[in-house]
Parts: sequence; C-alpha cells; structure tokens
Amino acid sequence: MKKFIIIFCFIVKITFVSCGTRPSFVSDEIIAIAASVVNACQTQTGVATADIEAVRNGEWPETRSLKCYMYCLWEQFGLIDNHGELSLNGMLTFFQRIPAYRDEVQKAIKDCKKIGKYLANGDNCQYAYAFNMCYANFSPKTYYLF
Repeated sequence: MKKFIIIFCFIVKITFVSCGTRPSFVSDEIIAIAASVVNACQTQTGVATADIEAVRNGEWPETRSLKCYMYCLWEQFGLIDNHGELSLNGMLTFFQRIPAYRDEVQKAIKDCKKIGKYLANGDNCQYAYAFNMCYANFSPKTYYLF
C-alpha cells in the first residue's frame, strides 16, 4: 500500500512540472562542451529535437527514443555506476558550482533514484525517464535536459 501511495503522489506531482528556461549555471560554455555528447545520443537514439525541447517546456512526450536519450546522456557523461544505476556522487559533482542548492539537489536525487528504479521494472530507459520527471518536479530551478 505504501508503494501505491508513493507512486500516486509521484504521478500527481508530475502533472505540475514546469521547467521553463535553462538554469543560469548552465552556461553557453557548458552547452558547447556537452554538444558532442548530445549529438552522439541524439544519433544513437533517434530522439527528435522537438521531444527534447518539449521537456524543457514542461511537457513529457512518452517516446522510447526520448527515454533512451536520457539514459544515453547519463552513460556518456559517466554518471552510471557498476550496477547500471545513476551515481549519486557523479550527479553531485555536476552541482559543485551551485552550493546553495546542494541539499535540495541531494534530496531530489536520492528520492527520485528510488522512485525511478521502482517505476522502471528493470528498463534503463524508463528508469532515466522516471528519474528525470521526478527530479524536474522536485528541483525545477536546477533541472535542465541537454
């Protein structure tokens, strides 16, 4: 019953996610550095640019290519541990530049990692998608999909 309540709350919260503009700490320089990874993952997964932009605008297309794109980014950025799961330490290093949000980010990552794994049923792409939706909801001011 507890798992049902957690999932229900997660789904209700997801409906209110709005991402808006890119966070200020995601500079043009960071975008340029990430460009090769973004291009590689777009090519590998076949995700439409429109799907990525939709997420940035608070919409969450349920396409397989978008879900796998999210997992591909984790892999390419070295954020996957030996078990195929998102590395908490890897994610936190991304946020070293914004210590004001460190506690918020750490809590969002821990909570969303659990929710994402529970909803994924062993599907890495679904895991990444569920995590991203959850994270965007819990910390919209620090969420950005490259």
